[in-house]
Amino acid sequence: SGGEESKTLAQAEQVLRELARAGCERGDIVVAFGGGVVGDLAGFCAAVYQRGARWVGIPSTLVAQVDSAYGGKTGVDLPEGKNYVGAYHLPAAVICDPDLLATLPARELAAGYAEVVKTALIAGGRLWARVRGGAEPSDDEVILGCVRTKLAVVAADERDAGGRQVLNLGHTVGHAIEAATGYRRYRHGEAVAVGLLCALRLSGRDHLRREVVDLLAARGLPTTYSGAAPEQVLELVRRDKKRRQGRVPFVLVEEPGRVTPGHELSDDEVLAAIKEVYRP
Repeated sequence: SGGEESKTLAQAEQVLRELARAGCERGDIVVAFGGGVVGDLAGFCAAVYQRGARWVGIPSTLVAQVDSAYGGKTGVDLPEGKNYVGAYHLPAAVICDPDLLATLPARELAAGYAEVVKTALIAGGRLWARVRGGAEPSDDEVILGCVRTKLAVVAADERDAGGRQVLNLGHTVGHAIEAATGYRRYRHGEAVAVGLLCALRLSGRDHLRREVVDLLAARGLPTTYSGAAPEQVLELVRRDKKRRQGRVPFVLVEEPGRVTPGHELSDDEVLAAIKEVYRP
């Protein structure tokens, strides 16, 4: 499977029909070997194949190893929005081998670093200290710290009723940038990097924002975006699947280790933050 453009209902149908043609039974196991897109697609197919088969993740990218392989969110995109079709379906197991990361292109490794920074901001403490100190993203302790952080958050709120939404830090604007640019211009992690900077601006944490800009830029991640007008990105933010009564709650940062969901912001505030990271 390729990138985000493979996360479609048509691709899911193809995988499901292959499973049926191969005679797979409900007791068999679907193995997702690859990055986040492969995990999302394979996990979703496992969730709906014969009303639910088990699946095992073998994440091969940094994004998947530190974030997307855990938590059981599976799904595909619609043209109208990212991850609009999906299911909560936890993997039976995840086999995480950091040595696989040595095979990644530099841009792919950098994209995963955005999720490392996001997770470290949520965790605070030792993980944030390690990341801000310049630890390699493929460092075993960094990956383990990210996994522990994500699993603790997911265990407390598996189905996104409240606390789990902190994991969406940087993703509200990030997903909108991905969708506005047709999922072709930016990798997921690159869009999240820009989204993180918007979230920090909306949090009023300028000193922390400057530090994060330096961390992201040092790994070759974008700190601005182009290819879609800020108004277009805002329109997609408004359609975010987490909206309630038409309002999109934002995740904001008080300080590393103190990240909170559920903040309602005006369109003007959000548009100003998007304009700040836009370069025509």
